[in-house]
Amino acid sequence: MYDHVVLISIDTLRSDAIAANPLKLWPEKYPGVAAPRTAILDQLIGKGFFFANCLSAAPYTSASHASLLTGKWPLRHGVYEFYNRKLQYETLMTRAKRSGYTTVLKSDFPVILGPTLGFDRGVDHFIVEDDARCLELIGASERSFSLVHFGGVHVPYGFHNLSYGGQAYRAKVEQLEAELGRAVELPKDQLFETYRDQEDLHYLMRYKRIIQELWHAGRGQDIFALYLEGIEHFLTTRFERFIERLSALLQHKNVLLVLFGDHGEEYDADSFGHFNSVAEGVIRVPLLFIARDIEPGMHLDRVRTVDAFATIEALSRPGARSRFSTDGTSLAGLMQRRETLPALTNFAQTYVADTSGFIRFQRNVMAKGRKHGSLPHLLYKEAVWEGNHRLTRYVAEFSEYLGGLHAIEPICKLEVFDPGQVPRACADAALQSRLVGSLDAYNASHSPQRKRA
Repeated sequence: MYDHVVLISIDTLRSDAIAANPLKLWPEKYPGVAAPRTAILDQLIGKGFFFANCLSAAPYTSASHASLLTGKWPLRHGVYEFYNRKLQYETLMTRAKRSGYTTVLKSDFPVILGPTLGFDRGVDHFIVEDDARCLELIGASERSFSLVHFGGVHVPYGFHNLSYGGQAYRAKVEQLEAELGRAVELPKDQLFETYRDQEDLHYLMRYKRIIQELWHAGRGQDIFALYLEGIEHFLTTRFERFIERLSALLQHKNVLLVLFGDHGEEYDADSFGHFNSVAEGVIRVPLLFIARDIEPGMHLDRVRTVDAFATIEALSRPGARSRFSTDGTSLAGLMQRRETLPALTNFAQTYVADTSGFIRFQRNVMAKGRKHGSLPHLLYKEAVWEGNHRLTRYVAEFSEYLGGLHAIEPICKLEVFDPGQVPRACADAALQSRLVGSLDAYNASHSPQRKRA
């Protein structure tokens, strides 16, 4: 049993942004964009077992983290919408707390990864954005189980807020506005994931307005370049220091470190960032395990973040039989004994709310200090990965920029993966029909349940 288990979540980090990942998607899509330096992540990958082709179950923070923490598909744990239902299932945190661990959750996005949606269940210490306090609590515990969430790769790319971004954040906004012009009105997207004072919120809205202007100008590649720049900035100004301090703190302890992403980022006709997308670059995220009893290695076949629960359970309790049913498969045997594992089937869905209604709902939550009522969502897109293929089904669309959400007659797109794991359009009516059936079966059999552990 490990003295400390540390789960590190880098929100919005797509897997192929990491230099050490050989499976690249973005260079073909965005030619000419400079790759970020990811030295600290490359070093960590060299010390552990890296899953280069890991898929998330959702393109947004709440549903994706809930699947990793429960080992269940979003329609099973119930937190399948962006901002609605509360997590009520058994989680890695509740399990760890009952096993005697001190549990810590440090969240950079407390609005969507915190008490409002039930992510504080089983958590002894809930911390907002304070890396130093998180390290202090881990170091003071004889045995700890922590989820350390970083929002620095998310918009505003690389900076997170004025406290962490500082003058570099201010200067970047000024530089971009010098090119695009100063804002005369708020952006359509006025949502936020953490608490901000007026100045901080002002800068976030200015940054989002810049993204909006670039998008309207058809400059998705330039937005993606900002995203990659932001990854490098976050890693070099904040994350490297955190890893150095964590390593020094736990150097003589038996530690399991799990690093993962919840979703990636992409800009094209099908993806405005991530919230409305099940694109391969959005759903493919890093998954890395580092421990004394895990030999370094890399796996290129498909696994899922939903497998993390069963894997952490198997690593933490070797030989013990879990009484909890999950939708995931343990990857422990593959890492520790090099057992073979076929490419695993994955499901991902995005449920979207009308943007203006979402803004009103969030303002009401912030004003009252709690969530009251529900926010209507609509299934927007869904995808299934089986064997060497993936099928995407489009079931809704916006009639205008982030507005006019409505259902449409389903449209399906079938793709096959080439040797480099890049999806390519293909046609196979029989296969498409079978994969549509898989999506229908998933929707029918994994109905939301309210179940408290």
